[in-house]
Amino acid sequence: MSIRRYSDYNSYLARLKYVNLGNYLSDKQFSILDARINTVQTEVTDNYLKKTESVYLSITPNLREISLDSMTTIISKPVDLTTNFFSIFKLPANDSIPNGTLKTIINTCDISQTKRLYIYSVNTTTNTGGFSGTFNCYVVPCLGDTIELCWISNHNSWAVKRCGGYFINYNL
Repeated sequence: MSIRRYSDYNSYLARLKYVNLGNYLSDKQFSILDARINTVQTEVTDNYLKKTESVYLSITPNLREISLDSMTTIISKPVDLTTNFFSIFKLPANDSIPNGTLKTIINTCDISQTKRLYIYSVNTTTNTGGFSGTFNCYVVPCLGDTIELCWISNHNSWAVKRCGGYFINYNL
């Protein structure tokens, strides 16, 4: 008989509960339950993977919309884009967005004076800036910048949880 080691007390308790559950169920019931747990874990993992989208830079500011269907958006540079760019991505802001919606935007492109990247957001319901109700544009400062946002329905705007850039009011 071998002694099993656990990294902490919680993992020991979790294993103990799992083993005890098996003792109370018949083999058939236990295998059905075990298969269902594995299916649910796979579904959760697959849905999590679907919660990421990629958007691509362009030479002209085309106001490509960032989807709210995905929790994470990754801004990427297309392989054939060798020139400078000035991209503006539009982040929706209106009262149809569910309260507490989280959005993370990650930049994977180099930024310079001739390569600019903005995220533009105006609340279409109140006609105010989409970021904290004050600003309508987030300036992405550098490669690797991440902005984390949460939609607050009471304020009809995105609350900024974390960012590395700065906000301005930009006229389109």
